[in-house]
Amino acid sequence: MKVLVTGCHGFAGRHAIAALQKSGHEAIGGDLACPPHAPFPCLEMDVRDLASISRALETVRPDALLHLGGIAFVPLGWTEPQLVFSVNTIGTLNVLDAVRRLGRPLRVLVVTSAEVYGSHPAPQPLAEDAPYRPDNLYGVAKAAADHAALLYAAHHRLDVMVARPSNHVGAGQSKDFVSSSFASQLAAIAAGAAPLMRVGNLDQRRDFTDVRDVARAYVLLLERGHAGLAYNIASGHMIPVRDLLEGLCDIANVRPQIEVDPVLFRPNENRPAYDTSRIRSHVGWKPEIPLRQTLEAVYADVLSRRRAGA
Repeated sequence: MKVLVTGCHGFAGRHAIAALQKSGHEAIGGDLACPPHAPFPCLEMDVRDLASISRALETVRPDALLHLGGIAFVPLGWTEPQLVFSVNTIGTLNVLDAVRRLGRPLRVLVVTSAEVYGSHPAPQPLAEDAPYRPDNLYGVAKAAADHAALLYAAHHRLDVMVARPSNHVGAGQSKDFVSSSFASQLAAIAAGAAPLMRVGNLDQRRDFTDVRDVARAYVLLLERGHAGLAYNIASGHMIPVRDLLEGLCDIANVRPQIEVDPVLFRPNENRPAYDTSRIRSHVGWKPEIPLRQTLEAVYADVLSRRRAGA
């Protein structure tokens, strides 16, 4: 299967390309810019421009499209809402409309987020028929994209599915995200910096899934998922952020002083857990990589970037 991956140079995009190649598929990337020595075929495209998406589809003529192109940083929804909506919502509508206009079958997986459910407590893990209840603007933008994708599948009879991943972590993630932030600070301390860690709320509980497991889920959905449906992707374990810090401290062999930064602190939110029965039943996916192995990959990546001066 030839698969066009939007957002190919993003955190999840690079892992998705690797997972597709590992499964024997031909992966072609699409992104705002393509480096001169990209390790996979790449063409420039902007999801905010319908014409550029249509050109990419005509050039590549893929069998499937994995739509990962978007903004993944939740707080940006509050500071730059117009940008978040133009990329995450309008960009997805452009992808869907380009597929509709293509005039030939194309399998599509639109990746949104578990943020569409919001942070509201629930007595049971949420299945995909739970209502949209986003409580931040990033979640609103993703919910709109999610609903649009399912409506396009139903109304235009397109082979479109939606993936709703929980928090995913791993090598290559921005330092804006908690595990990479912790790893970067610990690597600096191990190299001689003052042994002080600045953290937010360590008691917040989240579902963290290794990005490689998430990328494998995308491949399985493209291969065997059911059109017109949404799929939760989650580890099934809600753990406190403190566990990430303690695990990384063990890996780095560093025991720093911890200082809570009010700027980073977010109040406790009783976030829901997510039911993954559908994806397990339909394509046989389940998470395989333990948290310790994930954190080892995060720390090794940070060390590698430090050595490279990145």
